[in-house]
Amino acid sequence: MDKTNDPDVIWLMSDAINRLDVLQALLRAPLQVTEIKSQVFAERWETPDEVIVTHRFILILKGAMNYTVEGARRRLTEGTQLFVPAWSRREWTVPKGGCRLLWCAFSSGIVTLPTVMCRRCPREMSAEVTAFEAMRKTVDDLGDRGTALRIEGALKACLARFWTEAQTDEARHARESAVHREVARAMAWLERHYAEPDALEAFYRTVELSPNHFRLLFRREKGETVQAVLARLRLRRARYLVQETAMPMKRIAAETGFADPLYFSAQYRKFWGRAATKDRAGGGVA
Repeated sequence: MDKTNDPDVIWLMSDAINRLDVLQALLRAPLQVTEIKSQVFAERWETPDEVIVTHRFILILKGAMNYTVEGARRRLTEGTQLFVPAWSRREWTVPKGGCRLLWCAFSSGIVTLPTVMCRRCPREMSAEVTAFEAMRKTVDDLGDRGTALRIEGALKACLARFWTEAQTDEARHARESAVHREVARAMAWLERHYAEPDALEAFYRTVELSPNHFRLLFRREKGETVQAVLARLRLRRARYLVQETAMPMKRIAAETGFADPLYFSAQYRKFWGRAATKDRAGGGVA
């Protein structure tokens, strides 16, 4: 499965996020909403450190939260709106006083975004609340095509307002910009080819440095091996397919580069801490 030259796959994985490029990609993509909720979280609430498989779009209506994405932690307060891309490793806690959130989970299919938390403070918070509440009140009817399309349209309008004003963690971009050119090229290649069964062998045929030199360079820059990165890319995609589709496990294994379904099952359990068959879609959290 070679996605390198597939015009329907959009990769926005550069170090610096161009807000309008992200917005354009999301507006053109089919968005599938899975959850929209209004929830109150008590003081000292905490989520596990995990990789989320859908985007999170959150409004903080009351209180504050300490949100960490890919190791970058921020304290976010009432009146803040944030966007956390799918495939981000994230965790968050609630400080003193608790918090109330309006939040949405959705997938963007062909669009892959950088795993960086983005935020803004809307000038008209009431308009955002009204839009989210209108979507939330009809989310139970997503099985109806007309309702699903109306929610998708409303969500895209919210995203348009958000991405024209969004702020990102520039310090993280500065750290990433120092990554060696060959390592950055390798990451881009792996993002596109991970689903090929022979991806590792094919990858090393593209490396311009000596294999041993490259392995040392890659581990120094990324803190893990090429094999570990490849496994992570495959297994995060597998988890998305497990949780968000009804695809049979054998097909998921094949779609994510595993020729042997039994080996896939063992690797899934080892990586995610539970069997794929027990990890089918359930309720999420912001």
